[in-house]
Amino acid sequence: MNKLPKLLAALIACSSCANAVSIFDFATSSSNPTEAAATFNDSARDTYGTTDVGNGAGWGQGITTNFDGNATVNPGDQKTQGVNTTTYFGPTVYAGLNRDGFQGAAGIHNLGGNGYRIRVNNVSQTVYDNDAAVSDPGINFKAAFMFDAAAGDYVFGETDTLTATVAAPNNMGVRSSFASYRALVKADGQYYAGTLNDIDLSTMSGSGNNVIDFTENAYGATWTLMADMDVGTGGLQSAANHPNNLTVDGGAATVAGSALTGITQVGFLLDTTSNVQTGGYNFGVRAFSAEATAAVPEPSSYALIAGMFALASIMVRRRK
Repeated sequence: MNKLPKLLAALIACSSCANAVSIFDFATSSSNPTEAAATFNDSARDTYGTTDVGNGAGWGQGITTNFDGNATVNPGDQKTQGVNTTTYFGPTVYAGLNRDGFQGAAGIHNLGGNGYRIRVNNVSQTVYDNDAAVSDPGINFKAAFMFDAAAGDYVFGETDTLTATVAAPNNMGVRSSFASYRALVKADGQYYAGTLNDIDLSTMSGSGNNVIDFTENAYGATWTLMADMDVGTGGLQSAANHPNNLTVDGGAATVAGSALTGITQVGFLLDTTSNVQTGGYNFGVRAFSAEATAAVPEPSSYALIAGMFALASIMVRRRK
């Protein structure tokens, strides 16, 4: 009989695992979620009645407004930036930006442009000095990207993770003084920020990208409430009416991931501060995935639990 409790525990663990699912999963490629006109037009993805022009960079700096939880980029939306007119065909994304200056914007590109990103352009000494007079030295940019989770009632289980592939150009080692990544989640209508992951810029130089994989145990993490994230007012962060709604308040309420319920969206927050520089950089996330656990067991899980007790009953009778 001493083996029976162990068997039941193992079966219960299996039933819990059966409820864990992927609620969001997306990876960029050289042709996803934007593509050069030469390969997009008349392709299998060209189903939106749009005609593209250029190299696929039309959405590269296409997000310039503050995050309000409603502004979306949807499959088939088209954007023109300079000579590039580009159709987006990735998942619906809710996105917004806080910034110190107009030298940067949030945007979307394919893998070659580092995916869901912050694009920073040239920062002159004059612009840098003017910003330093009203805030910390450097021109700061923050961007949030949120995605709808799969339909269902979800919580974070003990083994559920959030995973991101972050791409930081090596030239950020001299062009930026700070860069970070955090996971985000929307649960019961509130936004929460996960663990801060700083990018070590001191080790970066030369060309190419430093690609870093971040994996967070969502259940065990401490999540910081972003109480005022869902607002849409404000221009530059230095403006008196700007809510700085993408700044994570170190004194805000926190909650364990195990206590989050009603998870409807997942995503991430990028933060970078530019030095005086020319040439700019693209700091972004190339891939992102999230796991969660069904709050109510699915019918298959109920069947498994019933089977456990039936098996236990048979074992007990045999022992007798």
